[in-house]
Amino acid sequence: MADIQDIDFLVHPGDAPSKREIVRVALTLFVRDGLCAASLRDIAAASAYSSTVLYKFFESKEALARYLFERCYGLVAGRLRAAIKPEYGFHANLRSLVEASGGLLATQPEAVLYVSEQVRLMWPGVAERLRPHSVVRLLTGLFQQGVDEGVIGDAREIPYLIAVLVGSLSQYAKLRYFGEFSGAPREDAAFLGRIVERLVAGHGAAGSTESPPKVQ
Repeated sequence: MADIQDIDFLVHPGDAPSKREIVRVALTLFVRDGLCAASLRDIAAASAYSSTVLYKFFESKEALARYLFERCYGLVAGRLRAAIKPEYGFHANLRSLVEASGGLLATQPEAVLYVSEQVRLMWPGVAERLRPHSVVRLLTGLFQQGVDEGVIGDAREIPYLIAVLVGSLSQYAKLRYFGEFSGAPREDAAFLGRIVERLVAGHGAAGSTESPPKVQ
């Protein structure tokens, strides 16, 4: 389990130190123990702040859980969206997206896992500002690019390809977080990227010579 070092994506600049610590601890416990198992009492005890302080910021565990989901989803969607460029071809965009996923797993694994685990529950009630940044919508556009370039044969394959890509990355994230992979996430991303390309684009992807772009 990784310790969250950079929590700027979870808080606002003017937030109190107590809120910063509470949300940091809450995300760790929700990922490690599960949303149902981790109680507000557990979070208060682990953060060294009283339940009274916690309730000052969040009226319930559900409110805290939703707040964390929206902050984590915003981070994940923003990083993935930035990896896809209109000037890149499909292969380069796919590799760039997988590389960006590896970067997220290297720096914010809890955010990736929390989004993966809670999206089914949380997405129907997500804030309107996040809806235009749907990861599914982003991936639909990416795979449509593959169809337009002739890499993917049929647009009807797109929902299944999204399932393959999201499922592969989510499962990898779980196994990595709980210690099943020993390599560096960014190095693993290169291997994972080649596997994903073969899965989603068949022989066309395997034979591609297009160089992947550098992800900042």
